[in-house]
Amino acid sequence: MFGIPHDKWGETPMAAVVLRADANASAEELREWINSRVAARYQRVDRVVIMADFPRNAAGKTLKREMREPYWAGRERKI
Repeated sequence: MFGIPHDKWGETPMAAVVLRADANASAEELREWINSRVAARYQRVDRVVIMADFPRNAAGKTLKREMREPYWAGRERKI
């Protein structure tokens, strides 16, 4: 999960998900499932994106900045 730009709030949470090979779920189903389990409204995800795999560095660490970059491109403020 990471923050993406939002006109009203500045930024809002977004979830990136890699489904297991045998899993079958839509981004909307996942968003509803996540938000039904989060108590605080400000923590609810605005969007879910399903990815084939996460970008990783040589040590295997997930590179969130690479996943965030397209959403913050062309904006004055960046994380």
